Amino acid sequence: MAGDERLFFALLPPPAIQAELGRLGAWGERRCGGHAVAPDNLHLTLLFLGELAPGPAAATREAAAGVRFSFFEVTLDRIEYWPGPRLYCAVPATPVPSAAALAASLRAALRDVVALPERPFAAHVTLLRRPRRLHELPMLPLAWMASEFCLMSSRRVGGELRYVPIESWSCT
Repeated sequence: MAGDERLFFALLPPPAIQAELGRLGAWGERRCGGHAVAPDNLHLTLLFLGELAPGPAAATREAAAGVRFSFFEVTLDRIEYWPGPRLYCAVPATPVPSAAALAASLRAALRDVVALPERPFAAHVTLLRRPRRLHELPMLPLAWMASEFCLMSSRRVGGELRYVPIESWSCT
């Protein structure tokens, strides 16, 4: 529908981490083919919402404002290939319970606000889409303190897909 936006909640790495993840994606693209995700688009999805009209999108923002969390560390320290969607993703070697709890809190807050797709939470940052060749892609650990989450919109800007922050909420 006209006016609908494709929305999701995410953690945004700080610029230096985004830049390093962008370098990893570009290196992977040279090595494996495919399409590296633009550094400005790199994020860790907490909850995908799908296409929302303006009314439900506003209600989503109101519900998210009530979600409370404490800052926590996110460490990405390996790259995995996900064959179903054909992605290379930077992932944590061990679970990030605080990120999973934040994702669950968002899901609970929005349960009665919008219909949510059934997608289990899996902490990852997509680096490379549709590689043509598979190679092992090593990485050094990258860590940051997550102190806010954002509502993001997926938009076409000048023919390119851009993930644009709409609103953010800081930890308590």
